[in-house]
Amino acid sequence: MDADTHDGLDLVLGWNAVKVGRIIGARITAGLADHDIGLVQFGVLSCLAHGSALTSAEIARAVFVRPQSMAQVLDGMEEQGLIHRASVRAKGRRNPVQLTVEGEHALETALAIALASNDLTTLGLDRAESGRLNDLLLAVIRAAEDAPEQHADRAAPEQHTH
Repeated sequence: MDADTHDGLDLVLGWNAVKVGRIIGARITAGLADHDIGLVQFGVLSCLAHGSALTSAEIARAVFVRPQSMAQVLDGMEEQGLIHRASVRAKGRRNPVQLTVEGEHALETALAIALASNDLTTLGLDRAESGRLNDLLLAVIRAAEDAPEQHADRAAPEQHTH
């Protein structure tokens, strides 16, 4: 990669956001793996915190996984004893998922690991800068959630800066 390309990519917010997501995500993933918890599983556990009962489709939307893939994730978590479904699965019927006591314990462990990854001092940010970064990310997320039709996947018009 030549210097011009590198400088060009450095100017692309989306590119930088993806890179930072992968860097921080790798830290969380490594910590969770030590406890046999995956990143998607952590998302599922978090969605079900505080007694929430959600359907597979609701959880899939919340953790950015295709609904078809969520069934496998939930099956594995049920086998691990982390969740339970309210009733027997039947096509087209609502079947809420809830945490088990084991799932609550796994969430406590996973949350501690995830929160520890907020410390970005080894990456050059102090506590206040890490907090500001998180606040900015949350502002973007909330704006997108408040008006999803305005943020749908669509091609942006080309911009020329000659």
